[in-house]
Amino acid sequence: MNYRIFSIGGFLLLLSAFAGEKENLFLAHVNENGAPEGRKVPDQCEVKIADGGLNVSLKAPGSLEYTVYITPDLGNRLYLSGTMKATNLAPGKEGWQNGRIAMRFLDQSGKRTGNWPEVISVSGSTGEKAFGKVYSIPPKASVLLIEPAHFGKSGAVEFRNLSLTTLPSNLLLAPNPGGVPEKGLAQGPVRMSVKDGLLNVRIDGSGNRILHIPIDPSWKSLKLEMKMRADGIRNGDADWKDARLGLRFYQGSKAVGPWPDIFRMSGTKEWRNCSRVYEIPEGARGLNFEPANFGIAGTVEFRDMKLTLQELR
Repeated sequence: MNYRIFSIGGFLLLLSAFAGEKENLFLAHVNENGAPEGRKVPDQCEVKIADGGLNVSLKAPGSLEYTVYITPDLGNRLYLSGTMKATNLAPGKEGWQNGRIAMRFLDQSGKRTGNWPEVISVSGSTGEKAFGKVYSIPPKASVLLIEPAHFGKSGAVEFRNLSLTTLPSNLLLAPNPGGVPEKGLAQGPVRMSVKDGLLNVRIDGSGNRILHIPIDPSWKSLKLEMKMRADGIRNGDADWKDARLGLRFYQGSKAVGPWPDIFRMSGTKEWRNCSRVYEIPEGARGLNFEPANFGIAGTVEFRDMKLTLQELR
């Protein structure tokens, strides 16, 4: 299967093979055809399971609602992926009246909790588009209702290979936009690898790599844990031209908040254990995470890197 980039809400989202490695939560409470238990399939709706994914085709207005029970073992993030295609889908007057995967989290009393999730939608006629999006689970959520839907006036929408899975707690790993996949990454002098859910980075000579980590509005702080060492780092002609882990919070293209206190090295240093909690500035929607050697020579290594959600607002 070819994986493509799909732009939603200003973020570039990568559809990866990650979802296929974990249980598909869409299929936790369905019959053998993939329809939700105890729910009627709408007219002109076809649903089936294929290769561990869910396919839903709606040739007329209607929807199919799936229930996901939120338990502690799910962690605090979910990953929704698949493809979607619209054919002559005429939207209604309201912004939600199109083809979409509607979502809402409920608390134990059955009331909606958290903000309305930013959903994936389509209208008109399109080719098959791949998508992948990370969702934070609100703290009081007990149930997620997730609903492949045709809320338009006419036409058709098709969802294929739908998958909803849990995510690793380490925010540095794929499928975050810019995250590191299990197979690792290589770019010039920068080598990145993943082992036991942790990220390792080695930079031989001058080089850097930025990972952009989306920030949910409900997040208050992040915790960084890693080891760092330097071998023969020669500084450049400015105070920032050394070996360092650069960090900066953003809202769109605008930096927000003060420069975070970072870990940095020059010369030759043995392994240092590094751990720090970072408060997320108000309004931040992304973090640029940048292992770097801005010096003119030497090698820097970052080992067992882990960035996790520390506290909610």
